Parts: sequence; C-alpha cells; structure tokens
Amino acid sequence: MAGTEAIGHGDAEAHDAPRRDFLKILTLSTGAVAIGAVAWPFIDALNPTREGEAAARPIINVGGIAENTAIRVDWLGQPIYIRKLTTKQIADNQFVVPESLPDPADFSARVKPGYDSFVVVVGLNTGIACELEGNNPSDPRGPFDGWLCPCDGSVYDPLGRVRSGPAHKNLAIPRFTFLNDTQLQLG
Repeated sequence: MAGTEAIGHGDAEAHDAPRRDFLKILTLSTGAVAIGAVAWPFIDALNPTREGEAAARPIINVGGIAENTAIRVDWLGQPIYIRKLTTKQIADNQFVVPESLPDPADFSARVKPGYDSFVVVVGLNTGIACELEGNNPSDPRGPFDGWLCPCDGSVYDPLGRVRSGPAHKNLAIPRFTFLNDTQLQLG
C-alpha cells in the first residue's frame, strides 16, 4: 500500500505541473502589463508637446526680407540673424581668398546651395557675448558692409566671417533647412 501511495502522489504532482506553469505565466504576464500601465504615462511625458516641437523647430518666412536687410529671430535663447544679400554683396564676397581671413571660410561654406542670397548666423560676437549691429542698412556695418560689435569693435562681413577686431572666429551658423524659396526651418 505504501508503494501505491507513492505512485499516486507522483501522478498528482505530474498532473499539477502544467497548472503551476500556467499560473506562473499568467502571474508574470499580469505583472508585465501592470508595470507597462504604470510606466507608460511617465515615458509618454518625456515626448515633446506640439508647442514644444514648434518652438524647437520654428518655420521662418524669409520671403518678405528686403535685399541688404536682415531679420532677427530669437531661437533657443540666441538671436538668429537672417540676411538677404544683394547681387553686389554676393559678388564682393564670393571670391575672397579664405586664407586671407582670420578664420578661413569660403563663400560656399557660409550659404546653402541654391540659396546664395541668404545668410543665417547666430548674431552674437564670438569674442565676447555681445549682440551685433548691422541688420538695417542705416545701422553701422563697418568697411565690409556686414556686422559690427558695439562692445569690442569686431568687424564681420555680410557672410558672418570675422574680418578684424579682438574676435578670431566667424559667426556660428545654426542648424537650418530651406523648406522652399520663402521658408526656412531652424533646428
């Protein structure tokens, strides 16, 4: 009889094994779903809002910029200058020998292909953090018809290349893309 009980008990364990496996899988699945349900709102909160996305990648209308003027746009806490060059400014700056400049850069490195008449730069002097003058034709622009720093006297040409002064670096070019002939997107 003792032998019969041992066999019967082993059969019961063999019969309960699939049930235990099923309960383990069910418990683990329920736990995973619960963790996902709790974690999802936190993960979703990390995604930018539509307003945040629009602020991070603004679209700027450049169709209304008159030749020889620039507009100022605040983006990520920095002044961005978008200038429309004249034919003369393009011609005067296209063939400047880059090696003759304090921070060598040729014309094609400062404009987007197909949009040669537009220059987009961060409007802060690279020597000291001071906003530049020269967006309007009546503003002081210096001998190269670009931008001047009222704080230290640094001089930049219309492409944002440093020409003289304490500054030794060209104006930074932010990330941007032309969407079409009248719109560009920062970021």
